[in-house]
Order: sequence, then C-alpha cells, then structure tokens
Amino acid sequence: MPRTSTKLRVNPWLILTLCFLINFMLGFKHVWSVLVPYVEVDLKISRALVVLPFSLMSIVNVVGFSMIDYVKSRLGLKLTLTLTTVSTGLGLILTSISQDIVMLTISYAFIYGIGQALGYVLAVTLGVKWFYRTRKGLAAGLTSGGYSLGTLVLAPITSYLVSCFGWRLTTLAIATASVIVMSVATVVLTEPQDEVVSSRTYTPLDILKTKTFYMAWSMIFLTSLIDGFAASHLTPFVMEYVGVGVLIASTAVSVYSLVNFLTRVVIGEVAERIGIYRILMIVYIISTLNIALLPTYRFLPLTYLGSSLIGVIHGTNVALIPLIAARMWGTKYLGSNYGLLLTSATMSMLAGPIIGGLSHDLTGNYDLSLTILTIASATGIPLLYMIRKELTQG
Repeated sequence: MPRTSTKLRVNPWLILTLCFLINFMLGFKHVWSVLVPYVEVDLKISRALVVLPFSLMSIVNVVGFSMIDYVKSRLGLKLTLTLTTVSTGLGLILTSISQDIVMLTISYAFIYGIGQALGYVLAVTLGVKWFYRTRKGLAAGLTSGGYSLGTLVLAPITSYLVSCFGWRLTTLAIATASVIVMSVATVVLTEPQDEVVSSRTYTPLDILKTKTFYMAWSMIFLTSLIDGFAASHLTPFVMEYVGVGVLIASTAVSVYSLVNFLTRVVIGEVAERIGIYRILMIVYIISTLNIALLPTYRFLPLTYLGSSLIGVIHGTNVALIPLIAARMWGTKYLGSNYGLLLTSATMSMLAGPIIGGLSHDLTGNYDLSLTILTIASATGIPLLYMIRKELTQG
C-alpha cells in the first residue's frame, strides 16, 4: 500500500546535506593538534597535559554513543538535536575562555564532547536511514566523510585564524558557525516514515557474549592508535622532524583529512568487490610499515605520504565498522551494535595522544611512541586473521 502522510514531504538529499554539514563542523575535534602549541604556551602546561582534553573526550564520546538511543527515545529527535546544538556551542564557548587545564578539560572534553558524540551518531544514522533502500553505502560514506572533510577545510582556516587572532577568538568563531549549522538542522531534520531491517536478531547483549566482538574491537583499537596520535601530534611532529613552521606543518593535517575523506567515501564499494577481510589485511600491513618508517620521514613530501597512509587506515576502519557489524551480527540492531564497535576507534583517541605526549615529555621526541604504535598495529593483523571466517561468510 502506498505510504500516505499529512506531513510536508522532505527532500532526502536535503536531509543528507544537513547530516553532512553537522559532521563537517564536528570535524573541528581533529583540528586540536593545530591548537596544541598555542594552548601549551598560553596555559603554561606540558605536552601531555595539553592533549588531555582531547583524550578524555574519547571517553565522553563512548558515553554518548552508548546513550544515544536512550536519549532519543526519551526526548525525541528534535529535543535531542537541540541538546546537541547547545552542548556543542556552549562547550566551545567555554573552551575559548578557559584559564586553566581544569576548565579547559571540562569545557572541551565533557560539554563539547557529549554534543560531538550525539551529533556524529545522529548524522550518520539519519543519513543511512533515509537512503537505506537505495544508496546506504553512499550515505554512510558521505555523512562520516563529512567529518574528515571538515577537518581538511577547518585545519588551515584554524591555523590562519589562530596566527591572526589567537586560539581563543578562533575557537569562539568555530562555536558560532557550529551553532548556526546545527540550529538549521534541528528545524529541518526528521526521521523517515519507514525503515528496513534484516531478520537477524543479534542484540548488543548478545554480541557482548561473543569472542568475535572482543577480537574485532581490539583489532580496530590497536590499528587505530596511530590516528589518535596524529590527531593531537601530527602538526608538532612535522614541525620537529621536518623543521618547518606551524602553517606549513598544519598542511599535513589537511593531507591526512583529504585522504581520510576520500577513503571513507570509496572504501565501502571496494570492500564489497574484493571482500572486507582482504581490504583490511592489505591496509593493515601497509599501515604498520608506514608507522615504523615515520621517524625517517625528514622531508615534507615524505610526511605527506605518511599522513596520507594514516588517513587511509582511519578512513578504512571507520567506514567499514558498520559493514563489519552488519556482516557479523545482522542489521536489526545495527545502530546499537555499530555504536559498540565504534567505541574501539574512539578509545584509540584516548590512548594515542597520551602515548605520544608521554613519549615526547620523557624523551624529547616521538620515536618511542611510534615504536609502540608499530607493535600495536602489527598485533591487529593476527586478530583480523582470527575473525576471517565471520568476515567472509555471507
């Protein structure tokens, strides 16, 4: 029977565009490494402390991913979007006026962090739901890729604005732009009238009882640690190892983000053609070699290559997480199962910056941290092999 409704018909592409723009603005999270040298000097704190807000935000993100369905069921979509807008804007405004590490951590990690988590999941899931019958892969790639493109565009803009106006006014400007975008999205976005799910019934509690969940979670966590490192340390890494200024060094973040974005958009189609297991194995091996060689990249073109390969590993992991979850546990509870598995990549954002920061504080460089990250990435390869049957079975 044809669907009938008295509500105004919303163009799905408008929905997708707004979901894309939400994650575009939320990509500011990964621009934190551009702010690191300025915040470090302004607040007179160590490198390990200056990345603490970014690292702790990963814990807050996990909470946000876990509570999204509960919050939305209680408040409804519109109020959840309103909460996301307020939390995002207020968090960045308070960040811009923080005078010590405590206020900075509360503002950025906790207040901004909860809005960032809710906004990201809402944008991806709404985009996929509206295009599930037709182009769900494209919707997933564009909504998650909007985050990477946001980092790509916002990194050089942030670097320029910080050099002209300081990191505080720059953060306030980003807060204003974020509130504008999310306010429009709050008014327009709505749930689709129908949804498509498979007949498989693996609930979140079911998958938490399986060994494969923990293997897959650990695999993604270990191979994604390098992205957590890059998010907070890529700009200062290039400055120190190549010997260039912050403006030039921050272009490595843009290269990373561009490749990350392109990878997210195309990797789903590639995985469908050659298989999830094969594409992950290829990417994991290349990424491990790249991490091992990063300390030898003393020329800007080589750091661009290294940044690109970091973008490939993160884009691959993030884009394929929903496909991995669907392949292993079905689509009926894909939202919750996807959220649980996504916490692996999120938690790598907690550990990666800390590993890099402590290594730099203890040794004065990043060599030790890159050795640790190489071993971690290599460990993810046998874990992938152990779950190959689950990934290759129809």
